[in-house]
Amino acid sequence: MNTKTSPVEIARQALLESIPADHVGAALDSVVEPSEDSSVAITSYTFECTSPGYPGWYWEVSVAEVNGQVDLSISEINLLPGAAALVPAQWKPWAERVEPGDLGVGDLLPAPENDERLTAGFTAIADLEDLSDDLAPLHPAQWELGLGREKVLSTVGLERAVDRWFEKLNGPRSAMAKSAPAQCGSCGFLVPVGGSIGQVFGVCGNEFGAADGQIVATTFGCGAHSSVRIENATPIPVVDLVIDDQADEQSDSSDLPDYVADPIVDQDDSDDFEADEMPERQEAAAEFAMKEAVEAMEAATEIVELDNLDADDAEQEISDFYGDAESDASEESR
Repeated sequence: MNTKTSPVEIARQALLESIPADHVGAALDSVVEPSEDSSVAITSYTFECTSPGYPGWYWEVSVAEVNGQVDLSISEINLLPGAAALVPAQWKPWAERVEPGDLGVGDLLPAPENDERLTAGFTAIADLEDLSDDLAPLHPAQWELGLGREKVLSTVGLERAVDRWFEKLNGPRSAMAKSAPAQCGSCGFLVPVGGSIGQVFGVCGNEFGAADGQIVATTFGCGAHSSVRIENATPIPVVDLVIDDQADEQSDSSDLPDYVADPIVDQDDSDDFEADEMPERQEAAAEFAMKEAVEAMEAATEIVELDNLDADDAEQEISDFYGDAESDASEESR
């Protein structure tokens, strides 16, 4: 190549040999790249990408200059994303692309060779007898009997499971648990599970519960708790009786009208005449009843005093008493 041409133009000409001219824009920048060989200098020139399918991307052309050589060499041509470019998600290995819930009917998902979620499970008593003293300091979780299982949950796997289950809908932070009348730990429908995890989790055994057949935290809860009772109350709403003791004391009677006596009734009307006579008759009857009561009291007193008299004196007193009563009656008849 002719060295009289600027390196930027050399980079553009190299780019146009394989890229349409309408996809290459103005020059943006130049950066000197580090080189392990001191005799070689590499400079990267960037150009705007005007392709409609790559907004925010740019072209990069690496130009190498070797000491003792007249011509420049094109090292690389790349299309790179800028800060505003649309790029796909970061590539993940196939083994890491399976997400929870992806497993379908007939699918196989082998565990990794050294899965930290699992540890060895002793399947028989002979396995324990063959162990050396060097294994004594192992974590207690690694001494769990597998009962036919080659591996059991390790401490890491157990802690991850607990974290997941606490964050799900059957954990203590869910809206159902916050509005429940009581927790699953005190519910009769909770089916206990074994192991250390049984201290914080169980299985719901209430077919009408919110998590029937599912793992629930003992601090979870729903409205189908076994302690819920029907409130025996009347279906008719009853309003509490309220008595205002101060109403009469604080009432204002200044606006009440003055007392006005009943008008005098005409004496010519026979019905009105009987109505006027009624108070006088009632007064006479009251006086007569009072007189009868006084006489009865006097008679009782006289009889009590007779207990202290002789028979002759008592007889005389009785005859005198009834004699006075007869005389009074004769006078009243007159």
